[in-house]
Amino acid sequence: MFGAAGVGDDATLRLLAVYADSLRRIAKAEADFYEANIERRLRATGLDERQLIEVGTQFGDRVIGLLERVLLMVYRRHREHVWNEHAINHVEQALESSGLQTRVPQPPAICFVDLTGYTRLTEERGDEAAAQVAGRLAALVNDISQRRGGRPVRWLGDGGMFYFREPGTAVVAGLDLAERGPAVDLPPTHVGIHTGPVISQDGDVYGRTVNLAARIASYAHAGQVVVSQETAQRCGDRQVRFDLLGAVELKGVAKPLPLYQAHRRP
Repeated sequence: MFGAAGVGDDATLRLLAVYADSLRRIAKAEADFYEANIERRLRATGLDERQLIEVGTQFGDRVIGLLERVLLMVYRRHREHVWNEHAINHVEQALESSGLQTRVPQPPAICFVDLTGYTRLTEERGDEAAAQVAGRLAALVNDISQRRGGRPVRWLGDGGMFYFREPGTAVVAGLDLAERGPAVDLPPTHVGIHTGPVISQDGDVYGRTVNLAARIASYAHAGQVVVSQETAQRCGDRQVRFDLLGAVELKGVAKPLPLYQAHRRP
């Protein structure tokens, strides 16, 4: 069907690879969850390996149908949201072409967030404690992204990258992260945001904007939300103010880049 619509085999295979990798990660997360939260407790009661296999098989047979229903429901919900946004973009373009609406060019914002001292925490408290911290960060980021209209794109244990259609919401989301992290027992975050064009492909985004946002996040100190000049100029949110940090030299960037620290107005 994709071929009949004019799609090349390479592009179709890349899409199928995204499906396959996402489902592999889901299956692996299920296995890790079962081992850590169910099998470990059963092993402590004295069950041997044969008994553990039997219990795991019985449990899997009971839960698989429910999990498949939930996955399909969540996929359909996400798909509805994404395609509604796609349709709205078409409507906006049609209104602009007809002269009924002037569209203001607004490049997206890319936000990187990292935890301070995550490697040291792993060494001092162990992998399980680090995994719990990563889980709390993921829950917080997903909640803030949903509230602020953002979308997580890439995710690592100690941070990730997020896409926002508007720079102002990206900055406010970054401030939310810095302020709410301590309440859920997270180490301080450092956030970097840059605004500009990106290339979207296979559910990911690429380009100079992404690279600069990552460099800015690396420069930010614990608890800071640091943004580029483009982001500060396009923010347009009255609840935010910016302090100029000066022109900063970033690794891999030819010229010093003017950076600003974002603050929430009292």
